[in-house]
Amino acid sequence: MGRTRLPLSEQKGDLTKERRARLEAEQDLVRTPKKYILKAPTWLSKRARKEYRRLIESMAEMDMLGDLDANNLAAYCNAWDKYLQAEEEIKEKGLLIESPKNPKSPYQANPAIQIQIKHAKEMREFGRQCGLSIDSRLKFAAAKLPEIEADITSEFGDI
Repeated sequence: MGRTRLPLSEQKGDLTKERRARLEAEQDLVRTPKKYILKAPTWLSKRARKEYRRLIESMAEMDMLGDLDANNLAAYCNAWDKYLQAEEEIKEKGLLIESPKNPKSPYQANPAIQIQIKHAKEMREFGRQCGLSIDSRLKFAAAKLPEIEADITSEFGDI
C-alpha cells in the first residue's frame, strides 16, 4: 500500500511550481458542492450529530468534504456513537459478566466487546471509502489528471 496522500496545505518541503500546480489541479478535481453536508442528518442520535458537526467544522479548513460525503460521514458518526455505547456498557458491567448457562465457567466475555469491535471496524471502513478519505480522493485525482492533461495537449498541442 502506498503512502497516505496529504492535501496541498499539509505538504511540507519545497515543491516546484509545476508540482504545486499539479497538486492544486488534483484537489480541484475532487471537490464537490456543500449544500447538504453542512447539516447533520436527523436520524443520527444527539451525540452522533454533535460529532458530525465537530468533524464538519474540523474539516472545513481542508475544504475536501462535499455533499457526496454526507452519508459516509453520518455512518461513521453513527458507528462512533455505537462504539461509545458499548464502551459505556463495558465500563458499567466490566470485561467479564456472569454466565448462568455454563456452570463450568461462571464468567464470559461481555458481548459489548464484540459490538465495540464491529463498530470500530465500521469506522475504519467508512474512513477508507473514497468519499470520506482524503487519501483516496487524492489518489483518484492523481489517476484522473493525466487523462485531462492528455485531452488538453491533444486539443491545444504542447503549449
